[in-house]
Amino acid sequence: MRVLVDGDNVLRALEILRPAEGEQFLQRLERVAAEKDWDVQVVFDGPERFLRREQGILKVIYGKGRTADALIERMAYEAPDRSQVVVVTQDRAEADLVLGLGGHVWSPARLMEEMG
Repeated sequence: MRVLVDGDNVLRALEILRPAEGEQFLQRLERVAAEKDWDVQVVFDGPERFLRREQGILKVIYGKGRTADALIERMAYEAPDRSQVVVVTQDRAEADLVLGLGGHVWSPARLMEEMG
């Protein structure tokens, strides 16, 4: 399963405000991804503020002039099997687009449930 996380949206929803807390969340997500065989990409707007992860089961991506929403929507659209794509967001417009493409949408709370 491919999990695309709207990074800033999810961190705000989970009230993860400090960079150290965000890094802890990413490390935990990486462990869970390995256990559950998820391919996870966490996409952020703005400047880099977490450890770089360009390879492996969890990748951290920055918009670099494009919004996280635009990147996530493009990744979902280009996925070879959209039925295996899960987007984690609270953004209704983004969620509607992903659902329209045949993907799945989880709320940040659902992601936390899946993470145990």
